[in-house]
Amino acid sequence: MTAYEKFAKDLKDGYSNLLIFCGKEPYLSAWATERITKLNINPAARLMNLNELDEFSYNFEELKQSMQAIPLMGGRRVTIINLTDSKCLKADNDNIFRLLENCTDSQKDNILILNFLSTDKIDVSPKIKKFFTTYEFKKLNSADLFRFIHRQLKKKKFYIDDMSIRHLMQVSGYLERESDYDLRKLTADLDKIISYANQMEITDSDEIQSVIDRVVLGYQESYVFSLIDNIFAKNTGKSIEIFNNIYPLEKDLGRLISLIVSSLEIALSIKQLEKDGVKISEAVKILGVNKFRGETIRKNTFKLSESEIKTTLMKAYKIEEFQRTGLFDSKTSLEYFLATI
Repeated sequence: MTAYEKFAKDLKDGYSNLLIFCGKEPYLSAWATERITKLNINPAARLMNLNELDEFSYNFEELKQSMQAIPLMGGRRVTIINLTDSKCLKADNDNIFRLLENCTDSQKDNILILNFLSTDKIDVSPKIKKFFTTYEFKKLNSADLFRFIHRQLKKKKFYIDDMSIRHLMQVSGYLERESDYDLRKLTADLDKIISYANQMEITDSDEIQSVIDRVVLGYQESYVFSLIDNIFAKNTGKSIEIFNNIYPLEKDLGRLISLIVSSLEIALSIKQLEKDGVKISEAVKILGVNKFRGETIRKNTFKLSESEIKTTLMKAYKIEEFQRTGLFDSKTSLEYFLATI
């Protein structure tokens, strides 16, 4: 059972009044903190019964008074300490230990939440930590992520089909172990996707997925991926058209050239690994590339032979050679490459 599932279960079955929220998903820690607050504090008395501290405002006397105060107007009293680390607590370890010895009954009127904002290891003193129930919110698994997105969309009263939701999950790279894309970024991107789709009155699945690419990958980046797709398809006319759309926006052509070259190198490496019996899911790990990017490149080069990819790659290498020797400037070198694919 994940911390996310355990917390949801404990909300129904009963939970401790001493809680630690931490882990790689600060969004879930903030959500859990707010859920506890809403469940236990009368909205009319929120200002009186909620005490929020951080490492700068914390002092033991205030914590003691807050944990021993009687809640006003019914409900319970909640004390939250938002922390990046627990250094500010260390000097008071003995005092905190004695305070918490008398505050562990789940029927007590006072709740204490240590909400860790950092994703680093939580270094709370073991003798203090034993009083708490700890929820380490890790990244959601695929099924929970799908449900999370679905609930967010329902809350925002916007419909996206299941295929497009799964496309968003894939493009974002959220499920990749090394990815730093978290739920905070995801919810921000969902707002952008909804805003963009509403402005353009977009509802078609393919168009929604195009919007997702533009928002998550970046507007220019989505154009770049379209350009690379057409290079692989040897569609010269479309490639030049896309490049002409990118050029006014792309101030660093060197970055664009590097992306084209690296995509061709990835395509060649995937082709060679598959020839050796390596599946695409393993190939992207070996190459250390974004899963969505690797699978897209593989899909677009599936019908190309290893020799064809090598030939195109050799032509791409000449872009930099043309610039270095002064034969063409950056724009002309790239245009010449596109014209010869």
